[in-house]
Amino acid sequence: MRGAVRAGAAAIALALAGCTPAPATVAAGAGDVVPASPFADCAGLAAPPGADPPEPPGEVLLDRLPELELSCLNGGDIVTLTALRGPAVINLWGSWCGPCREELPAVQAYADRAAGRVHVLGVDTADRQSTAEDLGRKLGFRFPSLFDPNRELLTALAAAEVGAPGLPATVLIDAEGRVRGVHQTTALDEAGLDRFVRDHLGVTVQP
Repeated sequence: MRGAVRAGAAAIALALAGCTPAPATVAAGAGDVVPASPFADCAGLAAPPGADPPEPPGEVLLDRLPELELSCLNGGDIVTLTALRGPAVINLWGSWCGPCREELPAVQAYADRAAGRVHVLGVDTADRQSTAEDLGRKLGFRFPSLFDPNRELLTALAAAEVGAPGLPATVLIDAEGRVRGVHQTTALDEAGLDRFVRDHLGVTVQP
């Protein structure tokens, strides 16, 4: 499986070339009214979402996520990626990415069904925080998300040869924090995300 990911990385990067902008951040000025974040907080992500998660099928792609610390879009708390525990879906997205906009409602629908069994976490990538929050309100997705304005996670995954430097991207980790799957070829719909999680984490979520 690792070989397939490596072999497809260049093709995926070309296919997703339109989803690789320059990173940007915006700070609120003095006196600005900052609306409440639409996203959930990031508490509890360092513990498995439920008791006795199944043993995932297939191989381990990485023994752990890259050594990065990213802030939570809700409140700015710092989250250490190597401390995250699954089963978990980590969806890398950006407000500027068309396929991400297509995929995000499906990720939220899955998060609603999988509550208590699978963590769902977003990573807003190469984006402006205010624009990301506007998109969350517009599309109605609210799962917790981290802020990665310099696309550090995306770059680190590509360097580890388990991903390409483009979005959308979905990463699966098991209860030990090991990477079990990476999907980047197309936007996932809800059924596709169901299959991806079942095949790589061994978790089946009821409709």
